[in-house]
Amino acid sequence: MQFEFVKDILLSDTLVPDIFLSDIMPRIPSDAVKVYLYCIFLSKYNKEARPEDLAAKLDLSLDTVNASFFILEQEELILRTPKVVSLTNIKELALSKHYKKRTTSEADSANNKTQTNIKRNQCIDSINKMFFQGIMAPSWYAAIDNWFLTHRFDEDVMVSLFKFCYDNNAMNIKYVEKVAATWASKNITSHWELEKYMEACERTREIGKTIAKSLRLGKKLTAYEEKHLETWLNEYGYDMTIIDEALKLTVGKSTPFKYAHNILTNWHKEGIQSLEQLKAYQEASFSSKRSKSSTNTGKKPRRDNFQQRRYDDSFYDKLENL
Repeated sequence: MQFEFVKDILLSDTLVPDIFLSDIMPRIPSDAVKVYLYCIFLSKYNKEARPEDLAAKLDLSLDTVNASFFILEQEELILRTPKVVSLTNIKELALSKHYKKRTTSEADSANNKTQTNIKRNQCIDSINKMFFQGIMAPSWYAAIDNWFLTHRFDEDVMVSLFKFCYDNNAMNIKYVEKVAATWASKNITSHWELEKYMEACERTREIGKTIAKSLRLGKKLTAYEEKHLETWLNEYGYDMTIIDEALKLTVGKSTPFKYAHNILTNWHKEGIQSLEQLKAYQEASFSSKRSKSSTNTGKKPRRDNFQQRRYDDSFYDKLENL
């Protein structure tokens, strides 16, 4: 005999794994979420439905439904054949990814790393409570372990990493991983190194605002322009005094920032590091040009027979048009 429990749909429930809500749903499009939830509902009752049926039921286009199926496959939420869509057990998948079977005794290694493990566990627990309200998804634990291992961050830097991303409203693994990789590329491992980097970033932002205002850009500097600015400050060692001298020469140029970069790059190649050296260089350039002009004409230069400018712009004009 068969036993069954009769329950009206009005009184029934469809269960959704918490790991989907905490870990997967935030990173997939809302239409894919709708399709997945409806797939759970249909699979519970063993119902059949074509993509066209889902499109009509969910008020989506057929292309959107098919795109959602593709996304769900990429996320390993479903397995699809021409006739069957099977929902995977995402709790089992998550467990298999994050559980490592122990095959040998690691007592000695564990004892040696006890203090490190305690500090890191406390750090992860703090991150969980501060930024995830105590319900951090399992994938985050694996990611944090990997960042500790790969980037050699100390615990303060790890907490600061999450605070930085949280303050920028970007609490997703890909963004946090990108910031972590950027910090690692700057050789940041300790809180002291991070503070120095943040101070340099703040200085760059403030000078960037000044430059944008001077050039009347009407916008913030682009990432490309900020990279040039970092080169001026960090590689060339220039302060705003010398940068401002270059900006004065960009008047009337179609691409003033690029023009200023060409000027500063040339000055750096010439070994100019101070305002005094720059003035001496400009005076020498001006004298050389005047002497050359005098030689070519065979006449004594007069005060009113040459253009009053301190620097030859033709070289930079050519660079600007490259």
